[in-house]
Amino acid sequence: MASGRKGPGLWAALVVVVAVAAVSAYFFLRRDTGTGQPVPASSAPAAASTAAPSKPAEVAGGEASKRTDLTIADLLRNAGSALSEKRYIDPPDNSAVDFYLLVLGRDANNAAAQEGLRELLPLATGEIEQKINAGQLDESRRAIDLLGKFDSNNYTLTILRNKLDLKKKQMDREQEKRDQEKALATNAAKNAATPATTAPAAAPATPAATESKAAVADATPKPAAAPATAPAKPAAPAASSAETRAAVVTSQSAPRYPPDAFRSRQEGWVEVAFTVAADGSVKNGSVVNANPPRLFNAAALRAIADWKFQPRLENGQPAEQTMRTRIEFKLPDK
Repeated sequence: MASGRKGPGLWAALVVVVAVAAVSAYFFLRRDTGTGQPVPASSAPAAASTAAPSKPAEVAGGEASKRTDLTIADLLRNAGSALSEKRYIDPPDNSAVDFYLLVLGRDANNAAAQEGLRELLPLATGEIEQKINAGQLDESRRAIDLLGKFDSNNYTLTILRNKLDLKKKQMDREQEKRDQEKALATNAAKNAATPATTAPAAAPATPAATESKAAVADATPKPAAAPATAPAKPAAPAASSAETRAAVVTSQSAPRYPPDAFRSRQEGWVEVAFTVAADGSVKNGSVVNANPPRLFNAAALRAIADWKFQPRLENGQPAEQTMRTRIEFKLPDK
């Protein structure tokens, strides 16, 4: 009888123990998963956090470069990538200059962006000069204006602006000449077609008609002669064959800043003398004075050797002319 009473009590105690153990195991497992102890759960967020910062650096196309979610570090990384890929000034909104200027727009005193633009200037100006020579005037002007936001008084940019204006005038003159030649060719074609329309009028084979036909034939060369004399009109400047004027520069390449001087942050100027030959080329270049001596001499002489001029005219005839000018070497404003 006593053992019969103990049986149900023992089973009840066992049930309570099992229930407590199950509840304890449940809360223990929830605590472990909540703290992120399992290795796979902790490693996944870590990988995500390391990969996330690299995403903005991959976004470098067009208007995406102006997104406000790009940090200054992202913009500097994009600028470095553009620089290594030689995207100095192109394409628009995706070049090294664009990214550096975006950094300065947020932090005007950012040393990395300022130094990057200083090192980039010689490379960018060389590319701009090539664009000007190729007649890509709009792209050249955009790039010059872009660099001018960093250093508006840069001497090399001033030379490039002058060269751009000269190139535009040259291209305008060439276009005007082509338009004139096209108009003359059109008029000549019209005049040449006129005799062909009058010839059928002399079709009757009567002697009188033959005489009139001969008269018409004699008369027709007169209109035809007009095109022959018309092209002579552009030669009107021959009236100014006695013109006398000084040489005029048509192509003026910017001097290359010597790397040693650039690294040591040195500025200066060189006064050079040279002769503009009758064909417009430069010869006999020499240094008259320089400050500091010798540092910029070679760069200045190399620059003037590539300059081109309309030669000096004496009574309409090309003649040599000796000229002198000063070339300044100035670093971008800090």
